[in-house]
Amino acid sequence: MSVLFIAERSRRASAGLSGLSMVAGDGVSFSEDPPFLYSDSPAEARRVALVSGGGAGHEPMHGGFVGRGGLDAACPGEIFTSPHNRQIYAACSRVARPDGVLQIVKNYTGDVLNFNIAAERLRADGIPVEQVLVDDDWGSRDAGKVGRRGTAATVIVEKVLGAAADDGMSLTDLAALGRDIVARSRTVAIAAEAHRSPGDGGRAFEVRPDSLEFGVGIHGEPARESIDAADLDGLVGTMVDALTADLSAPDGVLVLVNGLGGTGQLELLHVGDAAARALTDRGLTVRSLVVGAYCTALDMRGVSLTVVDADPAWLPHWYADHGTPGLPRPRPFPGIRTLRGVASDDDASEAASPWLQDVASRTERLRDRFNALDQAAGDGDFGDNLSAGIGHAVRRGDGDDDVVADLGHLADAFLDDVGGSSGPLLGLVFGGVSSRAEDSRSEGLSGAVLAGLADALTAVQRAGGAEPGDRTLVDPLAAIVEDARTRGVTALDEASVLAGIAAAASTADMVAGRGRAAYVGERAIGQPDAGAVAIAWLAALLWQTAGGGSAAVDDALADLLPEA
Repeated sequence: MSVLFIAERSRRASAGLSGLSMVAGDGVSFSEDPPFLYSDSPAEARRVALVSGGGAGHEPMHGGFVGRGGLDAACPGEIFTSPHNRQIYAACSRVARPDGVLQIVKNYTGDVLNFNIAAERLRADGIPVEQVLVDDDWGSRDAGKVGRRGTAATVIVEKVLGAAADDGMSLTDLAALGRDIVARSRTVAIAAEAHRSPGDGGRAFEVRPDSLEFGVGIHGEPARESIDAADLDGLVGTMVDALTADLSAPDGVLVLVNGLGGTGQLELLHVGDAAARALTDRGLTVRSLVVGAYCTALDMRGVSLTVVDADPAWLPHWYADHGTPGLPRPRPFPGIRTLRGVASDDDASEAASPWLQDVASRTERLRDRFNALDQAAGDGDFGDNLSAGIGHAVRRGDGDDDVVADLGHLADAFLDDVGGSSGPLLGLVFGGVSSRAEDSRSEGLSGAVLAGLADALTAVQRAGGAEPGDRTLVDPLAAIVEDARTRGVTALDEASVLAGIAAAASTADMVAGRGRAAYVGERAIGQPDAGAVAIAWLAALLWQTAGGGSAAVDDALADLLPEA
């Protein structure tokens, strides 16, 4: 079986179209032989039918673009294979309007050939036909006679022409408009990982570690050049520079950030943010920004960036509403948004206390280890959250060598600035210790820490409902508090710290009853809970801060957390 969720070979093209027809709802129908999607309720003013198509694997393009304000028909080939001229001819014949048919064709040899043959057959039937050939790809700019490939600018062409056709534009004018948009458009695509073959699951090409294919194609064609992976702003800046080297765009630009199938929406939004800022920094006015997966390459892990020199004459068609399931729904660009109140790493207070700076440094060294522990239970971000929370506390610091005040900064930082479940719960822990320490400044810190951990245990259990044995940070908290209570001690000491470390280690053998680890059952067994380990480590750290320390604790902590 393929590692992709795709029907058997005989149904690959038809199953995708059938699914799209169900998603599209009323107004879009499915022809099974030959396979194509078509709109059966075009706008009354539409005088020209728009027909496009290409190999499957690029969904939602083109089938998802059929409907009111979009295409009249879409013809799929097999995966990454051009449609047969019989499909194209049948689809065009089915939807032809009084003024004829406009074919929108991506510049690939098979697509061009089959659309051309279908056009000849249509003309023989007396149906007027024009073509718009999309060739926006920067990566194939030196391809010689075959020309540049057609990629994500096709989305923009089909969106604008769909709205213009609904307004009754003529065949000649639609063709001229489409060609003008193509001439104004350039796209560059990058990939960190190629798509998987539906047959054997193998990758179409290999990408060397810490690099990206720059200028990749949408059918598994590797790029002509590889680049070293860079930070997001640097990478997007390189893409923008490639696309705008000879672009003036006096009326601004449209921007399409397109996922290639295996890239998450959050990543695409980050690319969109970086692209808008990079274009603005280069003196270009962004008129519209669209982010999403519109022209994919199965599950290729990558992104393409399309920049279009905007023309105010057709911008209303770009913004026009439509009734298709897959076309973008653009909005005018609101301008660069500045997030206020969110500090960057550069804003970190250089005057934070030596103790807090030391805690931050230690935490940063442990970040990857905590992430790895957390990955056994799910998202693998505990180390990031822990480090971020302490970083926020550093920025809150006032430079005074005051551990009690620093504990308050830690409580506020985790409660106010760190999301998820770990942040607020750690905020309760630091809050409990901070309150007790503030109330007993003249007394020893060890007693305040123990009392604060007891308060924190109560607060954490009230908030989250966890009990000892649930594989959470409650396990070491409860062990520390219970050990001290049983022995009748009122200050954190070696034995209670060791009890916390042992309890944290024991979570490696537990099936979680609370938290995200509860969803993975026994799969998390073998690694201790990240939150539990953090509490044991922090308890030892606070004990050392209060003047404690022993070889036994150091050894136990080294077994639990070697990186410490």
